[in-house]
Amino acid sequence: MKLKKRVSMFLVSLTMCGGLFVSPAKAVKTTNYAEEIAALQPGTTPEEIMKSASQIAKQQHVKQDVILKQFYKEITADKAEGDRLAKESGMSIMGGSSGTKKLPTSAKGNIYYTNSYTAYYNHGHVGMYSAADKIVESVPSDGVRQIAYNARDVEDNSIVQTVSVSSSQKTAAADWAVSKVGDPYSFNFVNNRNTGHDGAKNCSKLLWSAFLLKAGIDIDSNGGLGVYPRDITSSSYTTTIMTIY
Repeated sequence: MKLKKRVSMFLVSLTMCGGLFVSPAKAVKTTNYAEEIAALQPGTTPEEIMKSASQIAKQQHVKQDVILKQFYKEITADKAEGDRLAKESGMSIMGGSSGTKKLPTSAKGNIYYTNSYTAYYNHGHVGMYSAADKIVESVPSDGVRQIAYNARDVEDNSIVQTVSVSSSQKTAAADWAVSKVGDPYSFNFVNNRNTGHDGAKNCSKLLWSAFLLKAGIDIDSNGGLGVYPRDITSSSYTTTIMTIY
């Protein structure tokens, strides 16, 4: 026992003195959040993500890495939920959207949601009825556009929702969205709560801005840095009135 104690003390001594038995430093792997986020948002670059994070970090007086981690946390959580919904609907998680269903008519100011893939990520898509037979939405190919309701192909299990505001507020929100027809598309979801209401916008930003400005409500269910389509459909202000099979 005495011999073991002496050997143990000798090893401790060597370690403390920087001898041969010092444990090697752990390798620390740093995740490049900006690159991973940009990969989930084709159309954006890591540089753009870094710039967005830097701007918010300055406003909130925190380190840029804090914002990047929050971006990453939100988008990966949304991706996980999108994959779950896709699996439930029988869609391939490896991507692709068939869009074999047609939207029905609905009241002005109501909204719709369909599963939609980009880069193997079911981010979903939302739009708004601008009339009983027309919708307004923002898509990568055209930006904000208004089309006939039956010109929009949607996935099985898509939903139509009503928003818990007055008819006049829904009308005002829809009219505001139509006034933005021609605005370009923005691929940046992770920071769209913090960008202006004018100019480039994605589908969920269009609806979020419309109801915020014209109905005075925030239809983003979790209040994160980004407003995603499913943040809107899970809002306490939105209620599903139809499922499309």
